[in-house]
Amino acid sequence: MIRLTFPFCWRFLFLFVLAVSAFGQKNGADEGEPPSRIYQPSQYNAHGQNFALTQDQRGVMYIGNFAGVLEYDGLNWRTIPTTNITKVSALLRAKNGSIYVGANGEFGVLKPDSTGTLGFVSLSQKVKNRFSEILAVLETTDGIYFVARKFVFRWNGKSVNEWSTTHEIQSAFQANQSVYLFQKQVGLNRFANGSITAVDQKVSVPVLFDILKMVPLGGGKSLLITSNQGLFQLSDNAIDVFKSPVNSYLATSQATSGALLSDGSIAIATLHGGILVLSPDGQLKQTIRGIDGVTDQLANALFTDREGNLWLALNNGLAQIEVPSQLTLFGASSRLTGEVMDIRRVGNTVFIATINGLFQLTRSTIQPVSGLNASCFSLAEAAGSLFVATSKGVYQITDGRLQALTQAYTLSLATSRKDPARVYVGTENGAGILTVLRGKSASYRPISGLTERIVGIHEDQTGAVWLETLTAGLYHLMPATNQIQSFSNLQGLPTLFYNRVATTTQGVLVYNEKGIFKYDATKNRFSPYSPFGLGKPGTAYWKNNLVEDRNGNIWTVEGDKKRITLYQKQGSGFKEFITPFLPVSTSPINLIYLDNQGLVWFGGRDGVIRYNAAVPKKYGLPYQALIRKVQTVQEKDQLNDISFEYSAASFPVAKGIAFQYMLENYDKTWSDWTTESKKEYTNLPPGNYLFRVRARNIYETPSREATYSFTVQPPWYGRWWVIALFVLGTGLLIYLVVRWRLNRVLREKQSLENLIQERTEEVVSQKSELEKQSEELAIKNDQLEKIDLIVQSINAEIDFANLFQTILTKFSVIRNMNSASFLVYDKPTNSYQFKALRSNRELAHVESVQLTREQAETRYLSQTVEIFEDIYLKNDVYYEPLNSPIDDLDTPKSLITIVIENEGHIEGFITLENTVRSGAFDQRDISMIGNLREHLIAAFIKTRLLENLENTLHDLRNTQNELIRQERLASVGQLTKGIVDRILNPLNYVSNFSQLSEELIEEVIDGLKKEPDSLDDVLDDLGVLKMNLAKIQEHSGSTTRILQDMQVLLREKSRDFQETDLNQFVENKVRVVLNKLKTDYPDFAIQLALNLDKKAIRTNLLPNEFGQAVQNIVSNSYYTLFEKSKLAKDFTPEIRIVTSLRDDQVILQIRDNGKGIPQREINNLFNPFFTTKPTSKGTGLGLFMTKDIVQLHRGKIEIHSKEGEFTEIRMVLPVLN
Repeated sequence: MIRLTFPFCWRFLFLFVLAVSAFGQKNGADEGEPPSRIYQPSQYNAHGQNFALTQDQRGVMYIGNFAGVLEYDGLNWRTIPTTNITKVSALLRAKNGSIYVGANGEFGVLKPDSTGTLGFVSLSQKVKNRFSEILAVLETTDGIYFVARKFVFRWNGKSVNEWSTTHEIQSAFQANQSVYLFQKQVGLNRFANGSITAVDQKVSVPVLFDILKMVPLGGGKSLLITSNQGLFQLSDNAIDVFKSPVNSYLATSQATSGALLSDGSIAIATLHGGILVLSPDGQLKQTIRGIDGVTDQLANALFTDREGNLWLALNNGLAQIEVPSQLTLFGASSRLTGEVMDIRRVGNTVFIATINGLFQLTRSTIQPVSGLNASCFSLAEAAGSLFVATSKGVYQITDGRLQALTQAYTLSLATSRKDPARVYVGTENGAGILTVLRGKSASYRPISGLTERIVGIHEDQTGAVWLETLTAGLYHLMPATNQIQSFSNLQGLPTLFYNRVATTTQGVLVYNEKGIFKYDATKNRFSPYSPFGLGKPGTAYWKNNLVEDRNGNIWTVEGDKKRITLYQKQGSGFKEFITPFLPVSTSPINLIYLDNQGLVWFGGRDGVIRYNAAVPKKYGLPYQALIRKVQTVQEKDQLNDISFEYSAASFPVAKGIAFQYMLENYDKTWSDWTTESKKEYTNLPPGNYLFRVRARNIYETPSREATYSFTVQPPWYGRWWVIALFVLGTGLLIYLVVRWRLNRVLREKQSLENLIQERTEEVVSQKSELEKQSEELAIKNDQLEKIDLIVQSINAEIDFANLFQTILTKFSVIRNMNSASFLVYDKPTNSYQFKALRSNRELAHVESVQLTREQAETRYLSQTVEIFEDIYLKNDVYYEPLNSPIDDLDTPKSLITIVIENEGHIEGFITLENTVRSGAFDQRDISMIGNLREHLIAAFIKTRLLENLENTLHDLRNTQNELIRQERLASVGQLTKGIVDRILNPLNYVSNFSQLSEELIEEVIDGLKKEPDSLDDVLDDLGVLKMNLAKIQEHSGSTTRILQDMQVLLREKSRDFQETDLNQFVENKVRVVLNKLKTDYPDFAIQLALNLDKKAIRTNLLPNEFGQAVQNIVSNSYYTLFEKSKLAKDFTPEIRIVTSLRDDQVILQIRDNGKGIPQREINNLFNPFFTTKPTSKGTGLGLFMTKDIVQLHRGKIEIHSKEGEFTEIRMVLPVLN
């Protein structure tokens, strides 16, 4: 028997392991884990073990803990101890909303005290029998049942009935208004009024050792979950086997509890196999086993809250899992993978390209692909193979075999839809094409004419290919002809940086930080375009990703790589959806991938996220805001300080609760949304108040309001009866005093009445006249003072640009003006432009507006009344839209226009506006404006003349500088001698070596005629001849360089200065020069270090001349680095470029760590024809020309050097304000 038993056991174990393995593989390998949250004991400040879960009608959660009942309202935890402070093992929310508690040796109910705080009230104090822990709390129409090991108690609302049992109860359940008890050695029985009735078992059902959970299935059926025997079904008071593929898996995984989920699925927690999610018919839907803090931990109870979240009462803490969930995560592996760059499904395998290599999804975990140790950037599929763009080139994976195809640093791949055997490749220095045929080796061909870094490739519906670069716009490739076109600003791209391409059913779209643009093939250019049809222009969007799916829906990520948006196609338009993705709105997203199974994948810094729209999920479920605590401060009999603490019974796994509150009769509007859960009010005046608070969860779903009304009583001296007594007493006293005084006054009045009557009429008449005159004088004086102040200010202003703003600022003394503008005629554009503005917009918003005279007169003078000369008034103004930024200005209700006219030409318009009411300007305002008109015109003309004078002086200074420069150029005669000397030397060399070569040739001819056998002598002569010819070429080249430099020196300099970004100009120029120098020094490479100022530096440059200066300096640095590298070992050659702002100047430093310059030679470096290089290498004109170019830019140049260590050229140039 022993020999037979062991082989049998091993065979059984082997088959079981295979079943478990197959079960694990059948469960989707790329599902990931749903969002989850773990609550540690340190968070809720109680014991680690938890045993039961329930939720009240408000949504507050209650947990049975070793220390009592834990209450959790979404923000705050509170422990409610039982009478004996014992372990709480069972909880129930009854139909009337009460929370019943079963503990160790006691049971009861939670009831509020006088302040509304829940506390434990015992119901077991008068029971006759002592009992241990309560196994279950159940409810039927008969009452509330508390089931212990040996006893059953029933609370009917008034008293407790109790029954004992013969056999120990192991578990208890309620189904169909019946109580079921599972007892050891007996099995499952139905309990009613103390009597026990056995439940039948089908023949196929073995003896059951336990029943952990009874889950309703509907139709009067219930699912029975056992720990090691699988699943069974209770129907018509009989137990039968519940057929499910997970039964064998549960036999070894040890189930611990179960629960019914919000979508009708069944969740079963196991000790060793994670959490299983089954359909109602027992089919496996999902296995959850990768959540830290849940795996291999005992779940004592499961509970589904009203928002659909699954709660787990664990042996050490609590867990909350969003199941079912449309989002599943693979973030736990992000520490291994690094940042995700691309995702691709090939067959049933999902591959992930990351900074740390290539990975694939296996059983909801991410595993590395062995053999590929390089950063991976892009993936493509062709001919049944996967192609990977890496930092070491392109790799091909076919049936698990890895093969390297190229070695160039590769950034992007794309498979052609027109020709599936073609894969486009984007590299660090251009692009190429892989030709892929099934069963044959792939061949690679570079695309000529491209040297830019290609970071993205897209093929449109015509078969044309769009190539993305980082800083050089786009390239358009026609594969049939290999024709390449560059797209930049001239083709409608507003920026050359970070242009991304999307090929959609709406056409080819390009998106960047300036907006979204559509390609027009007929015009061969891009123009702004909004693909969403939501009433916003294309320039209103900034997207980092934009992908269209097979249904025409558009998926996007914002420009900061956050906040996913789905624009779902509905009819001819789109509807924006963001709700499902709000929990991951703060996670940076690099890519959106739509696979062929209807799933959407997102990859970024925090790992991989999978979205499955087919999973049912409700996001707008109602929930309640809760006022948890009200605290008052009472001084004597006055109550006027109060504070509120509040929360919200909403439990999304991703926390994000915000609150908004308002105190009626005190706050005028709702507060801003805030995460603070407490609000205090102090020194409230007497009155009736209503405090209102509402919440908003992570899905931006608002809660129902919570309210609290209260009254602040006035102090005793503010009560109505005290005030009434005070008024009566005061009134009586006044009455008595008045009566006494009236009697006395009547006697005096009689004697003076006649005199007063005579004088009154005279005084009244004089007083009225004087008051009228005084008022008129006061108004005149006030106007004159204000006019004088305005005139002084504008007469003192000599800056033409500042005059306009000064005028508008001083016009603020006009009482009824709240908006104004100043438009001035601009002769070059023959238009009127805004020079000053006081309105709802800044001046910069309308600086680009140009109005013709006809437009300006139509806008400001049509249908007006001329109230003074060149001053016009208009009420109830209406402006025709001009489709420009001027339309954004508020339209006035009242308008006064002042026309500035000089010698019959309108120089400008001043508008004084009131945007609130029509007819706002009164006679006082109009009079003041009329008195100011002549002063305004005089100041305008004076300042215009001063500006013209200043411009004339500026032109004279420029002319003077040019004359000085021309005089310097006239000194070319001084240089002629040096030129002649420098040119004669190489020409003498050329002449001498030419004569020697001629003589040698004659000697060779004579020697060959006389002595044909003297070959060695001939070879020697030919060697000397070859060396002479080399000298001739060397010194001829030197002569050519001297003449070329003289051409540059004597060439007429350009005067067309251009506003330029110095940082960008210098960086581009240096890189171009270095590329050219690589041909002269093919085996020599240097390091380029750029330390450019972070701010953009704008200055006026002559691009050709200043570029020549930079080229001269960099060429000299390259030469000295090359010379030093011949002498020094372990030498790292470097050129460092530094720019920095200092006041109104920019400092440009070009430094090399070459062999340096002796101090004695530094002072001669800017002299013409002085050089530290050999005669064949240098002309001595480079630094001389460089200094001349810098001075032409009104700058200066200095040289600092230390022999053997470094040389630094420092140029100081003016910058634009």
